[in-house]
Amino acid sequence: MRPSHHDPLSRWLDAERDGRTEDAEAALLELFAAVPRLAPPAGFANRVLLRAGLAAPVAPAPGWNLFASRWVRALLVLCPLAIGVSMFWLPQLLQVLGGLWGLGDLVQIGTDLVVEGARWLGSLLGFWELFLTIARALATPLATTPGLGVVVVCLLVSLVAFRFLRDLITRDRSWTHVESI
Repeated sequence: MRPSHHDPLSRWLDAERDGRTEDAEAALLELFAAVPRLAPPAGFANRVLLRAGLAAPVAPAPGWNLFASRWVRALLVLCPLAIGVSMFWLPQLLQVLGGLWGLGDLVQIGTDLVVEGARWLGSLLGFWELFLTIARALATPLATTPGLGVVVVCLLVSLVAFRFLRDLITRDRSWTHVESI
């Protein structure tokens, strides 16, 4: 498949190959004119000037405003009106609600809270006692000299094993992933 002579790249290459400098320059200018211009993203210059310290930070444009809505404005106007209207029926409602709970009811609620708190504290202390029993069972063998000796020997064996493992890992470590041939 032969390239088209109408293509600016082909015409420029043909003109350069044949030694026609004026035709080559014209085809090259046409080729560069066909290349789309690259533009930086929006706000690039502002970010550069801001980072260089040559411009003050610009506050972002205000977005959605809650109080610009007509419904919110109407609601704000109606709230004081609703408060004013409620002055007629709110005292009677509070008297009715106040009559539902008496001093005896408040004492009963307080007593129930104290009883439930004591039950919760008792169950918590039961768990604490179980924890202490297990801790004593584990600590009793360590109080003897042979039990403590076994624990110290196990600790020393694990330290020596860790040391050998660390040396093995660091010896084989390298910055290359594949050995050279």
